[in-house]
Amino acid sequence: MVQVLCKSTLILLIITCNTSAQLIRPLNVYKNIIEGIHLYFNNTCIILLHTIQHPMETQALHEAGYLKDLQLYLSQLYIRTATMNLHTLKTDIGIGYFNLKRPLFVLLNDSDELKIEFAHEISPWISMAYPTWIIFFRENTTIDFFFKNIYIPFDCIFLVVEKKGDSDNEATLSEIYQIDKERELRISVFGYWNLQFGVTTPNLGLYQRRGDLFGHNIRVSSIEDPPVSLIIRNQFGQMVGLNGFFGKVVSLLEHGMNCTFTYKEAHNWGLRMNNGSWIGAIGMLTRNEVDLIAAELMMATDRLEDVEYTTPVYTTKCRTYIKRPSFTVVKWKAYTAPFQSGIWYSLGILIIVSSASISFVKAVTKNKIDKQMKNRLTFSETTFLVFGAFCSQGMDPSALDTVMIIQLVVHVTAVVILAAYSAALISFLAVKVFIMPFTTMEGLLKDGTYKFGVIANSADFSFFQNTSDKILQVMFEEILDHDELPPNYYEGLKKVCEEENYAFMAMDNMVAVLQPKVNCILEPLDVMMQTTIGMAVRKWSPYKGIINSNLLMMRDSGILQRLFSIEWVVQPAKNKDGWTSVEMIDILPLILLLGGGLFLAGLLLSVEKTVSNNLHYFEKDKKSHKIQIDKSN
Repeated sequence: MVQVLCKSTLILLIITCNTSAQLIRPLNVYKNIIEGIHLYFNNTCIILLHTIQHPMETQALHEAGYLKDLQLYLSQLYIRTATMNLHTLKTDIGIGYFNLKRPLFVLLNDSDELKIEFAHEISPWISMAYPTWIIFFRENTTIDFFFKNIYIPFDCIFLVVEKKGDSDNEATLSEIYQIDKERELRISVFGYWNLQFGVTTPNLGLYQRRGDLFGHNIRVSSIEDPPVSLIIRNQFGQMVGLNGFFGKVVSLLEHGMNCTFTYKEAHNWGLRMNNGSWIGAIGMLTRNEVDLIAAELMMATDRLEDVEYTTPVYTTKCRTYIKRPSFTVVKWKAYTAPFQSGIWYSLGILIIVSSASISFVKAVTKNKIDKQMKNRLTFSETTFLVFGAFCSQGMDPSALDTVMIIQLVVHVTAVVILAAYSAALISFLAVKVFIMPFTTMEGLLKDGTYKFGVIANSADFSFFQNTSDKILQVMFEEILDHDELPPNYYEGLKKVCEEENYAFMAMDNMVAVLQPKVNCILEPLDVMMQTTIGMAVRKWSPYKGIINSNLLMMRDSGILQRLFSIEWVVQPAKNKDGWTSVEMIDILPLILLLGGGLFLAGLLLSVEKTVSNNLHYFEKDKKSHKIQIDKSN
């Protein structure tokens, strides 16, 4: 029995001696530093990582107890805490670590076993920038030596805890990162810890501390899409720069991040093929040929699987545009609309009252003036003359002062009313009202005479290709012009103007800028969707954060708005003649009125002539019949 006990004790001592301790610093150092870092970054959980398969079984009792105490202490702070080895993290947790929100991964020591396993198994596999990292170093370990074969991305938060001086009550927290995999490791002081004051953290944000790329080259792709993306070429036709709105944006980014941009032109936006690969600018990004697409990329869900967008640059609406019809609505009420119905009634009453006043005055003075006057005007005749005065016609002068005063009032009133009517009528005729053959995509489809277009190999095309809307599906299959899709918005809008019955989907802000550059007036249909425009980077790009930080600074400082006002200024389209002419269709009601009046007058004339001739023949027959009767008597 004693021999067995001694043998078991010997085996336990051998295991304990051959296994390095996991906690290389006093327990209170781990507790205070991990708690302080957790509070600063607001992590939702903490994972304590080591290299021992079963620390509770293979470590000494006090060592295993320390791990348990540390986990228990953090858990009592309402922090979800787990302890596991690196092998378990990769094999059992695997890609599921993405389900952990803002995790804090703590490497408990800097042992050779941990260094080798972390360098060869963990860092090449895991997305280093996803969690926050802490590692505890011994006194004789250097940062450059430990991270010699480990890539720490630019946007990764990796903190190294080093003993400060000879005391275990003080420590320095350094943050490390690399601008690129081939660049040197950069080290800067993140903060300090001491037993009295705890963790001292920086006041500056991450990209205020890391706002300099030290001239690093970033590859930029764009596409010719005037006026917002204009390719600058050298003498050999190669892209060497970018102008327009996005050209100004990337220029500010280059200056703000202290980097160098090199350019590569894309010939289309990007479309996913049936085999899952991408072509165009998106394809260049997914194949790691470029780091940034600087163009007006519509944020589409199918692209989010393979690329990431920067913070939005602006939002806009998408509609379908057609050429304004060449004909206007016949304005049947154009000649009555300038006055409200109450004014027309008042004019009629005024004519009747004026006519009645003139007739009354003449009747009262009948026996006092010129008793020999003949052919006095009747009331209806007087009314017709007063109506003629309101139509700028003259009236026969009267010998009666009272009648002359009434006529003066009638003429003055007529002049004022005619001036007001003419001004209102001219302005009314100057407003063009166009007949839209349809205002919705359903109407466009039912019309049956229009072809429809979007930008080739773009998010617009993908929208129609993947839509679940029945009407848009039919449009994609039946009237979308698959063979001759334009490469950008400018060419598409030109095609709307040059071809008959062609509709094109575009963004409102692009149409507003390009309207003066095309030779027709574009009319929008109803809004199809609200869309957000941004630039794109590679999946898990380390530069996304610093780009977003600079874009937000430009937005908050008003620089983006200033660029909008300069680069996206909308020039109002002017009529070549400088004034708006009245078209034949504007006076069609008058022509019809005149023609109707002439027709009615001719009809009445023919009726009157026919009646007159019949009466003449009747009188003639009656007279001849009477003569015959007289002769017979």
